[in-house]
Amino acid sequence: MVSMRVGAIISLLGVAVAFVPSIYYLTLSVGSPMRKFLTQHILALPLILYFTIAGGAITALGLLLFVRAARAPIETQASSIVRRPYHVPGPAPPPRPAQPARRAARSPRKPRRREAREIAAEIEREIEEIVQSGAVEGVEEAGVEELEEEPLIKVVTRGQDMVCPNCGELNKLGSKKCSKCKKPLYELEEGEPTCPVCGAPLRSARRITKDRFVCGLCFSELVIPEELQKVLESR
Repeated sequence: MVSMRVGAIISLLGVAVAFVPSIYYLTLSVGSPMRKFLTQHILALPLILYFTIAGGAITALGLLLFVRAARAPIETQASSIVRRPYHVPGPAPPPRPAQPARRAARSPRKPRRREAREIAAEIEREIEEIVQSGAVEGVEEAGVEELEEEPLIKVVTRGQDMVCPNCGELNKLGSKKCSKCKKPLYELEEGEPTCPVCGAPLRSARRITKDRFVCGLCFSELVIPEELQKVLESR
């Protein structure tokens, strides 16, 4: 492999070839035959210019050899470091003792869960005490009496809309005013029995059979007991 010194020498030689003839040409007199020799044209170029071109090419070649020689040791050293197997002289190091596996630290249970369970247990105890004391029984009996006092209305078929008695527009169930004419669909008196489907008063219902009626607004088919029929007839 070419060393850096050889590359440097070639570069210096090229510089000498390029500049020495030019300097020598400047030192010659105007009528000197050597000056005429150096200025004669060969292939449309003077001879002294060929010395300059040749010197530049030699200088470039020397620099190239110099750079390659400078990089060669670094690449060789890097490749030797990568390819060299790792070896440590001497006895093998003793194996490391096996470390005990660390147990994952368990976060303590939050006391909120225990408090919630205790609160739920207390609520259950209070409910049991209320049931045992008879308070719940009294409430249930009162509710049963109220249901017995008010006769139940059975719905056979449910209507889908409410028909306005003024303009005939269809309205949603539970509406109190017509969406078109803005007039009230019905007027409800205090304590008056109502349709369980649309909430309209049952006095607008029409009888179909002995105990079956049709609501006058939602046209739901209802079974009205005799007790409630008497109330409606009295109104």
